[in-house]
Amino acid sequence: MSRWRLLDTGALPASLNMAIDEALLQLHVPGESQPVLRFYRWEPPAVSLGYFQKLHSIDLSACRKLGLDVVRRATGGRAVLHENDLTYSVVADCRQGIPSSLDAAYRLLCEGLLAGFRLLGVQAELGREKARSAKSDICFVHALVADIVHQGKKFVGSAQKWQGASLLQHGSIVLEPQEDIWAKIIKTDSDSPDSVREKLRSRTVSLHEILGRRIDPRELKQAIEAGMAEALQIDIQPGELRPDEWELAQEIASAKTLIGNN
Repeated sequence: MSRWRLLDTGALPASLNMAIDEALLQLHVPGESQPVLRFYRWEPPAVSLGYFQKLHSIDLSACRKLGLDVVRRATGGRAVLHENDLTYSVVADCRQGIPSSLDAAYRLLCEGLLAGFRLLGVQAELGREKARSAKSDICFVHALVADIVHQGKKFVGSAQKWQGASLLQHGSIVLEPQEDIWAKIIKTDSDSPDSVREKLRSRTVSLHEILGRRIDPRELKQAIEAGMAEALQIDIQPGELRPDEWELAQEIASAKTLIGNN
């Protein structure tokens, strides 16, 4: 049985959150870092853009006024709002049983998430859309195989980056409704703020709405840890970032520029 490390790095700035994931991946490639399941939050809250999302309709001025940082992820996909959410990340490779194909890896890791949600009484499933529409820059408007939905509405969005045989997958689990914030930071000619709210209400849901109660993040983390251990048949042990991992993460973070905050 493969042994993984559980990291809970708490609430950190956007650039450091992304840098830690990248550092763990870089060190995992040569075998210098064991596979990891990590949980984290964002302080201050932020919007993360996909690596290839060069053009977007995020109103950077509105983000600054609301205290939202904007950062680019190493992974693909579209914009994700990191407020009232819990973010998870996984770094592992084929030696730990991760399939080498993108879709199969998504399915396996999302099965771990689904198993965790079942422990909370949430019956969910993978998204079924085949391709992303070009009509929205918001990740949660779309529900692909990388995503998890409840009664057709998305509440988990994930993205990947491969480096050799090593995989970084991270994703956002929505704890509370986000449509009011999105309506303030999306700038388009075709959608009014009310239209943005209605579109998100029709396509997304939060764990609070699903469960009918606010969930303690600790309860959610424990359920996901158990679900991942069950689905992947792994042993997950609590750990901490090593000094060399922190050092590399800080180096990567120092080179990152928050978008629109210059």
